[in-house]
Amino acid sequence: MNSEDFDSMARLYVLGALDDDELTEFDRRRHELGPQAEHVIQECERLNSMFALSLRPTPPKPSTKQKLLDMVQSAMAAQGKKVQPD
Repeated sequence: MNSEDFDSMARLYVLGALDDDELTEFDRRRHELGPQAEHVIQECERLNSMFALSLRPTPPKPSTKQKLLDMVQSAMAAQGKKVQPD
């Protein structure tokens, strides 16, 4: 694994997106690179945090609650359970 591969895997590592085999290889290379690897990982974590802070949640559409309630009521009716109105 070259440094470019490690940098790419570090981005995925921060997101928790490495599978078991990739994580094993990443940890092995992380140990080999030592402080240099830790610096790359810290930078990826910093950038990930900045990105997460820049996202603003949007409120759900007004119809979302009703759609969810309709789905629950349909599922309960399919199971033969009585639905209690609000």
